[in-house]
Amino acid sequence: MAAPAKKPKLDENFVAEQVRQIIEALGVSATAEVEKEKGERGPAFNINISSEDSSLLIGKYGTNLESLQFILAVRLKTQTGDDNFEVYVDIDGFRRQKEEKLKKMAVSIAQDVAARGKPEPLYNLKAYERRVIHMALQDNPEVTTESVGEGPERYLVIKPRA
Repeated sequence: MAAPAKKPKLDENFVAEQVRQIIEALGVSATAEVEKEKGERGPAFNINISSEDSSLLIGKYGTNLESLQFILAVRLKTQTGDDNFEVYVDIDGFRRQKEEKLKKMAVSIAQDVAARGKPEPLYNLKAYERRVIHMALQDNPEVTTESVGEGPERYLVIKPRA
């Protein structure tokens, strides 16, 4: 009886190879850089992709980017058997720019909430967008944030500190 196949090691080189294979299968010209850092649940891999076809890879409102990130995460989990990692894909700075806009919006709303003394709900945010806002305001002495609800009905509330 043959021994079970050895699972590959989840590291920057393995992640980079998986990204290369996905990009190649999509038939686009792109380069990718992979950085590994310590995440909340284990290693976090930040993948920065540069491409002349960036609008195709990003898609409308970032939907293709989200799908690419999801496919990569599933592929890594399937091939390594490991699910204690995080994957963040950015294409030509799209996600970074979006996060900066979210942070600015969060600070602006926090100032309004602090001045008015009334909570402000924010709807239609993806989980990572809520996380960006939570992180942006975590040290703000005037407001606090809370996610409310479940599943697709989940939303974020910025509230004055008591």
